[in-house]
Amino acid sequence: MKSNNNHQGNGFRKLPAWIGLAIVSLSCIWIAQRFFTEAFPLVALDLTMDRSTALVQAAEHVDKHGWGTRAYEQAAAFELDAKTQHFVELECGGNAAFGAMLAGDLYAPYQWKVRHFEQDSAHEVTLSFKPDGVWYGFYERLPEDTPGAALAVDPARQIATETATALGIALDEYQPVSASQEQRLSGRVDHTFVFERPESDLGEGRYRLRLVVSGDRLTTLAHEVFVPEAFTRQYTEMRSANETLAAGAGIAMLVLYIIGGGIGTFFLLRQRWVLWKTALRWGIFIGVLQGAVILNQIPLSWMYYDTAISTQAHIVEQLIGAILSAIGMTILLAFSFLIAESLSRRAFPHHLQFWQLWSSSTAASPQVLGRTAGGYLLIGPMFAFVVGFYYLNSYFLGWWNPSNTLFEPNVLAAYFPWFSSIAISLQAGFWEECLFRAIPLAGAALLGQRYGHPRLWIAAAFLLQMVIFGAVHANYPAQPAYARLVELLVPSAVFGFLFLQFGLLPAIVMHFAYDVVWFAMPLFVAEAPGLRVDQMLVIALSLVPLAVPLVYRWRQGAWQSVEDRAYNAAWQPPPATDPLDQPQPIAQRPARTSAP
Repeated sequence: MKSNNNHQGNGFRKLPAWIGLAIVSLSCIWIAQRFFTEAFPLVALDLTMDRSTALVQAAEHVDKHGWGTRAYEQAAAFELDAKTQHFVELECGGNAAFGAMLAGDLYAPYQWKVRHFEQDSAHEVTLSFKPDGVWYGFYERLPEDTPGAALAVDPARQIATETATALGIALDEYQPVSASQEQRLSGRVDHTFVFERPESDLGEGRYRLRLVVSGDRLTTLAHEVFVPEAFTRQYTEMRSANETLAAGAGIAMLVLYIIGGGIGTFFLLRQRWVLWKTALRWGIFIGVLQGAVILNQIPLSWMYYDTAISTQAHIVEQLIGAILSAIGMTILLAFSFLIAESLSRRAFPHHLQFWQLWSSSTAASPQVLGRTAGGYLLIGPMFAFVVGFYYLNSYFLGWWNPSNTLFEPNVLAAYFPWFSSIAISLQAGFWEECLFRAIPLAGAALLGQRYGHPRLWIAAAFLLQMVIFGAVHANYPAQPAYARLVELLVPSAVFGFLFLQFGLLPAIVMHFAYDVVWFAMPLFVAEAPGLRVDQMLVIALSLVPLAVPLVYRWRQGAWQSVEDRAYNAAWQPPPATDPLDQPQPIAQRPARTSAP
């Protein structure tokens, strides 16, 4: 039977309202783009070296200077000296001071690291390059039992200074500050010499150069920044506040949402209200994607490969880690989806049945299209809010958010650069909306139905989910510790409102697409061969939820009215099976025996 009811959520289908929302969304996107660089502390890098160039130049250097082993494998990563960044931004002038450091030539916090290693060998070398491709240092690791000279301090220092000078280091700009030595198992003596530039714009910090002579050869040349121990302790205390806030929210989430929701679902299970098969299928699908993310990052894992094991064993380790991750995430996701859908189906009769949204009888409807398109159109206002939030707190409140780059070269190291942004965003959008919105709000609605004052219960849960969702993200490196909590209050409220009014679909779509923009942004500011394919895949896959109702509409030939049976109000549990209704076995009479 077709629905003639004016179900909640159908009143927003009028064309002028949709046109208005589209205009607002596009305007917000323009505003967010206009003020993006002023709101977020972005840094400008002269990033002219790419991964392939770094590998080629590293090979040329080791061949020229005889570093490392003759047979080697290569791995590369683009790394940031985060400790120095945090020190500069918090103690030496803020984000602007860090930007000035990047523009200067005293120290390069961003570096390409290229590792040359060989299976079953502790002998390896790691080379450093500036973002513009200038060679910046190296570290050659020699095994403990490698023989070598046992030089005194002065001859070793002479080797260090002469070799460093030959490599282009202007040692006359430095002053020696310390020297130490260590005797290895083979009798070889390794000397470490630290030099320091007399001038400094880092307060108590200093620009340093570390040279290590192993036996009679230079094995380390590293540019460093000395960060005072007092700052390290202070920063650890600052971060502990972030971690404590996030940990507390995590415990509350576990107790209230997972355990509490699980208890509620147990009672629904006894009443035959639980549909577990579809929840398990979605849990398996998204859980497997999270395991695949680990496999997709294998090229970067070689930077941390333990050469004491075989390369095959390393691959097996990554594979086992991916499998365990997939299994663990599948269990967590399926359980969360099951709880969220079961509680919501019982608590909100005006919602469309969640597992029926993409069925042929429901997907080709204005209701599903509207909920999906609305989720996409709300991304613009969300971005405008986030940009405005950071703009105001940076300029007027003095809150700290670490500087960052728009382009992350390590994204291109993955086998499929497009994949991780889609997989991670899908997991975050689907799971977090089920966990942080559906479970607490539906649970509160059911408690209100049972104990009275349902609006009060829902209002309390609404505020609680705002706080917990923000606090669980507080472990990001930002100050004050509650910065992320405050930032996410408004998004949490928007997601919660969407769920209460229209169900999970628009909130999931909005959350998923919003995260895709952030995670995939490096792909759209990079320049690399074949990257256009990755960009097109990200766009196409991020629009799959919108394509579903359109494809069903094309198949049906016209928009379909949602049937009454597609709403939660129409769902009824299957009847209980009465043991008395089961066919009973016919009793067999014992056979008679004749008397002897």
